[in-house]
Amino acid sequence: MKAEFKVSAVQFAPYWLQLEKNIERMRAFVEAEARQGAELIVFPELANIGYITPPLPGEPVGIEGMSATEAFALYIRAAESVPGPTTEALGELARRHGVYVVVGVAQRHPVVNFTLYNSGILIGPGGIVGVHHKMHAAANEKQLFYSGNTADVYQTDLGNVGICICYDGRFPELPRILALKGAEIICNIWYVIAAHSAATPGDDRLKHRAYTRAQENSVYYINCNAAASGRPGEVQSTGYSAIAAPNGTLIACSGTPGEDVVRATFKEEELVNYRSVLSIFRDRRPEMYGLICAPLSEAFRSPVKTSGKRESSGLELDISRGE
Repeated sequence: MKAEFKVSAVQFAPYWLQLEKNIERMRAFVEAEARQGAELIVFPELANIGYITPPLPGEPVGIEGMSATEAFALYIRAAESVPGPTTEALGELARRHGVYVVVGVAQRHPVVNFTLYNSGILIGPGGIVGVHHKMHAAANEKQLFYSGNTADVYQTDLGNVGICICYDGRFPELPRILALKGAEIICNIWYVIAAHSAATPGDDRLKHRAYTRAQENSVYYINCNAAASGRPGEVQSTGYSAIAAPNGTLIACSGTPGEDVVRATFKEEELVNYRSVLSIFRDRRPEMYGLICAPLSEAFRSPVKTSGKRESSGLELDISRGE
């Protein structure tokens, strides 16, 4: 990891289905943050065309007089390929300023027409570094997006970077896998739906999650959420983005649901110091964690009446066989 560098999490409200307008706004943010010395600039989930509507089954469509099918069809048509307009525009700025950018994109499947991925894309001075497809699809996202099946870590001049997208961050397994693959920085990009959350003024949920995921994996953790737009017909997000150091210390947080930029400085020294004190990776007991990987139907079995003697559940390790 680089000895020291600046990071900006851009909490902005993308316009629904307005790709060109959102690209221009992101270009302006990258220009401004790069001028202030940021070397890693992070945008929210689905920053290129905004979030889907309706977000949940049974919810009304944001646009009056439009059915869910019509809204989904419009969304599919508005998505873009990768490489595409967003990666080309931000890639040109990355080359010019020597920065890295993480951006959420509604991405067309490269082969199957009119199907999508919910993607997080890492762009560097040399172009696209990597693409993460959201692994855990939430609510109506299942109607539009394929779920990803990779968990990659990307080597950059700044450090080893992993990406999670929104609901991914609710599953501790994915950040842990990224950490075990060498991640030093995890960028978790969000679009938290305000109407169906427990958000309150000064909402601290992304602070708590940044603290927990950073500390339990000994990584820098960036929670970059979309902002509430206040515009009719658009799904509203909750803001309050947060960034945590490897020991869990919250080093930068937004204090608003509206648009904001959260800035922090990452230092290799902090990563080294925490990993030298707490041996998280050496202290793991993977031989005890098999149940985590078992399908739900196998994890819960009907209780068996016993005579008081201990009976096998079928999940124990047979030490005599070396298992």
